[in-house]
Amino acid sequence: MNEVETAILDCNSRYFGMDTLQLMENAGRSVAEEIENRYSHGNSIGIFCGRGNNGGDGFVAARFLAERNDVSVYLVGSPADIQTEEARKNYSILKNARVEITIILDTKDMKVLKHDIVVDALLGTGIRGELREPYKTLVKKINGSSAAKVSVDIPTGYGTTTQVAADLVISMHYEKVPSCVTATIGVPRWVESLVGPGDVKFLERRRKDSHKGDNGRVLIVGGSELYHGAPIFSGKAASKISDLVFVACPQPAVFPIRATTADFIVHPLSSEHLVVEDIPTIQTLAESCDIVLIGPGLGVHPETQKACQQLFSLEIPKVVDADGLKALKGVLDTLAAPAILTPHHGEFAQVFGSQSVQDAALKHDCIIVQKGVTDIITTGTRTKYNHTGNAGMTTGGTGDVLAGLVTGFGAVNDLFQASCAAAFVSGMAGDLCYQNVGFRYSASDVLDQLQPTLQWCETF
Repeated sequence: MNEVETAILDCNSRYFGMDTLQLMENAGRSVAEEIENRYSHGNSIGIFCGRGNNGGDGFVAARFLAERNDVSVYLVGSPADIQTEEARKNYSILKNARVEITIILDTKDMKVLKHDIVVDALLGTGIRGELREPYKTLVKKINGSSAAKVSVDIPTGYGTTTQVAADLVISMHYEKVPSCVTATIGVPRWVESLVGPGDVKFLERRRKDSHKGDNGRVLIVGGSELYHGAPIFSGKAASKISDLVFVACPQPAVFPIRATTADFIVHPLSSEHLVVEDIPTIQTLAESCDIVLIGPGLGVHPETQKACQQLFSLEIPKVVDADGLKALKGVLDTLAAPAILTPHHGEFAQVFGSQSVQDAALKHDCIIVQKGVTDIITTGTRTKYNHTGNAGMTTGGTGDVLAGLVTGFGAVNDLFQASCAAAFVSGMAGDLCYQNVGFRYSASDVLDQLQPTLQWCETF
């Protein structure tokens, strides 16, 4: 797992009831046990702690190691600036233990370290880029010591020009750097396979210096005289996330879409329904976008199905939903990667027959989001499950909302992570509707709950 996946797992563990304080206790105890197993006891140990949860693991390890070793803790920064409740709690406990605590506000006056073992619990997996002071100087001093060096989770500065030269790395839950020791901290393996708020919280953030279009340009190919509402639902969902939403639609859908909202840039197509002659126009639009959604409300006219099949060969990221999936039956070999398919059980069976979801995704090199009581999101080699949502989401239009979310997130994010996030947000928005009015809600009500859901995930 990379650092984003680590952060997602930590967040989702909390969501599924894993107590962070208990996990920190387990982590610190595992560090202490591994150090004593490797180096015995009776050692002089210096533990350097940052102000985050990595430092909290160090506080716990110090408490256990102090039973049979001479332990000193060095906190980088003021105790008032410790960042999490769990780390603050363990620092408070540590103050009553037999441990000398030194506050480091400036590394200039630090003397040469004289310990048998130095423990690096400074910075965890959430830190990117080159180290800043005082960490940079402190790492150099640690590396200049003759002590055995142990890093908690990953070496501080890992992958940069200045990183702790660890003799032993003790990673939590799973291997994070080569040749590390993995410590069990009490997170069940099944949590890794479940979608949660972490899948939303750690998506790409908007840069402060970004410009219009930098945060996603989405093209939706959909709509017809009978089903003009479908691309509206998809577009409104995508517009909560992306900067620009373009809709390419047949003539009968143009007026109702334009009359409903000014959030989209609507491009009329040439005919009463999508036809092959529209493909050059759509290709030109697609080239200016980050991702294209094919299918919502297009209908199943034979000419439309034929035109859809040409769109499947577009090499930009694409999401295929609804009537687009019907056009995919029998021509799966025309589907160019990267692609996300969003079928419910019936649509999946029509397109793929009796294959399993994982086998179908692997065979056809795509991501499948199979909607159901439990959503299955899979690449074939990696699978996650989403449990948000309820029976009220059988109402028309909610699938279009999900497709719009997948497309909006997918414009600037890893497509698998975008699919996981979309499934969670769509289902949770439906759950909020259920809490408010029971099953008496519509797709428009789900749209109204997207922003509160996104805000909740980002601050969880």
